[in-house]
Amino acid sequence: MMPANADPVVFNLIREPWLPVRRRSGALEWIPPWRITDRIAEDPFVSFAWPRPDFNGAAHELLIGLLSTAAAPEDDGERGGWWQDPPQPAALEQRFSSVAHAFDLDGPGPRFLQDIDLLEGTGDKPVGALFIEAPGAKTLRENADLFVKRGQTPVLCRAAAAMALFTLSSYAPAGGAGHRTSLRGGGPMVTLVVAGHSRFGNTLWGRLWPNVESREQIGARATEAILDDAAERIFPWLVPTRTSNPKAGGKPTTPADIHPLQVYWSMPRRIRLNFERARGRACALTSAEDSVIVSSYKTKNYGANYSEGFQHPLTPYYRQKAAATEKLPVHPNPGGISYRMWPGLVVRSKDGLREPAQAITHWLQSRVGSAVESRFVAFGYDMDNMKARAWNEGEMPLWRFDDETSAWLGEFIRRVTASALTASRLTTRAVKSALYERPSDATGDFGFIAERFFRDTEGAFFAALRKAVAQIEKERNSDDPTIEARERWVPVMAKAALRLFDEYAPPEGLENREMRRHVKARFHLALALGGRGKAGKSLFDGDLDIPSPETARARQGKQEAA
Repeated sequence: MMPANADPVVFNLIREPWLPVRRRSGALEWIPPWRITDRIAEDPFVSFAWPRPDFNGAAHELLIGLLSTAAAPEDDGERGGWWQDPPQPAALEQRFSSVAHAFDLDGPGPRFLQDIDLLEGTGDKPVGALFIEAPGAKTLRENADLFVKRGQTPVLCRAAAAMALFTLSSYAPAGGAGHRTSLRGGGPMVTLVVAGHSRFGNTLWGRLWPNVESREQIGARATEAILDDAAERIFPWLVPTRTSNPKAGGKPTTPADIHPLQVYWSMPRRIRLNFERARGRACALTSAEDSVIVSSYKTKNYGANYSEGFQHPLTPYYRQKAAATEKLPVHPNPGGISYRMWPGLVVRSKDGLREPAQAITHWLQSRVGSAVESRFVAFGYDMDNMKARAWNEGEMPLWRFDDETSAWLGEFIRRVTASALTASRLTTRAVKSALYERPSDATGDFGFIAERFFRDTEGAFFAALRKAVAQIEKERNSDDPTIEARERWVPVMAKAALRLFDEYAPPEGLENREMRRHVKARFHLALALGGRGKAGKSLFDGDLDIPSPETARARQGKQEAA
């Protein structure tokens, strides 16, 4: 349990033990951020331990931002030093102390991620409204909070309130007129390198340091050479809010207006937490006891409106069309995170419109990451405008190869994932054709079929990747070293697709007319998965770039010609 803070006046997020973390031994501790490497050789911290997945994801971003702001290496050479020999907590404490003045959560001065204005004259909102899935005002008025109930979080300790505030600022959806989304829009996707350490194994340090920017990288993102490290350009709560209210002369905030490090500390919402004595009340989220708690907050609209043009280092981006210059942040979609998203998360998509997060690309290209087995984790909210539908998270391998192998492997990944997407669509269409006389009129969401297809073939996908790598290394002089791996992928897809068809469109109990429809749907699905017909030709020739099987007529023609 988090120790009660003896000082009810100022709760500083650099000095206080406010982050819950778990050691490899299973022990849970509350630490200040600079203790993240404590006893890393004996019993390292391996994960954050918040009771909410979005808090754990945001905690990674907070520490990565803090390290990039106060302890960034000069370049990859210096990055490698702390990778091979992580700093002692005392060294991190010294670095983090340089920005401690910006991390007071309460007290009389500027407050972490809170408006410098007192926001007097605005009503109080319950602290539970800071949670992204909390029901909105319209839902509450209509008494429609059926699944996520109001009033479940009456009070938060200061640690949980700080994390809720940072999570909302990082992932905020639209919140009504003038209540701005986050710098990356509502519920952005985040991708992080998760690197195994040669000496210390998988640790929390291995989930943080590979994603930290160097001064060189930060400088490359600077617009108009804003690199004077002025604190108010990095931490917007140190100065009056840059309002976006057009009636008060407000303007959007562009990359040219701020230091590039502000992407980690953006403040789209105008909020002031209300602090009060705990009087025996424990945190509703963590059960921790604190001398001061938060039960409500004040808020006002027209905070910073971050324009397009920002590129957050931990988020993949896309362009809507080839001629477009504006890059937009990727957001999770229904169906979860699977290998189908690999093009755009790990390698650039075939059309060049989707590109991985800068942190992923840089790690794969750096000397530090070249000899280290890595994975990547992707997470974020699946949002429907202002409503959070789900928190999605997935973790997959991340390989680093020489340029030639990477080029061949990238092409292989793009083709295999495209073919899997086609096969999942063919399967969904076949199931609907078997179940309905008019498939186009079928109601309901059939996305679960594609989701199952990708989940069922995920192991085979990574096995195919390993096969492709072996082929590339063995046949470097070949014009197409991965063709055998792509051909072996076809029966994997066909088996998974037909199995799902039989599961979701079983033949038992069908009338004669329905049976004919069922047999026809399965027959055409099998034909397409075998490379026959227009759909099959597109699957083989287009997606996989492998020869379609010859038809009987074509074989007969060849025999007659011979």
